[in-house]
Amino acid sequence: MRVEAGRIERGTFVSDRLRELYDYWAARCAAGRPMPRAALDPVDLAPLLPNLMMLEVPADGGELRFRLAGDEIEDRYGRSLRGRRLSETFQMVRRRDTSHQWTEIVADGRPKYRRGPMAFPGDRVFEAERLLLPLSDEARPVSHILGAVYYLPLPASAFEATAVSGSL
Repeated sequence: MRVEAGRIERGTFVSDRLRELYDYWAARCAAGRPMPRAALDPVDLAPLLPNLMMLEVPADGGELRFRLAGDEIEDRYGRSLRGRRLSETFQMVRRRDTSHQWTEIVADGRPKYRRGPMAFPGDRVFEAERLLLPLSDEARPVSHILGAVYYLPLPASAFEATAVSGSL
């Protein structure tokens, strides 16, 4: 694994699906800006949909809100996340070591990565590999965040393991 001063290399991804999503996003970025939201075609990402999420970044600086969360993600939380504020999910998981990535991606417009244990309601523990990608619109460099999370079951004793996170 290559992690240097908070930077993650694309080859760090365990999931081929995350690599596929990152390549899709990177191919649609231009002129030093994140991929435009309008360039996103859900048909292109159909195999990834159960693990995708989309959050809206309010223009007024308000709280991020889920617009879409795939079945795999919602199954972990045990409820629909659509329309919910991001902070509503933090109280449901016991690992907050990378919650700062949500504000950082809005500020710096750079993808964020995390891999490590997460505990969900019902003491279900998983290794979660997450990629967050900024999406732009005509007015703002980050208007939405496209993300994907892939989960592997872990024994509850593995929860205290160290997470790996950083920017791409």
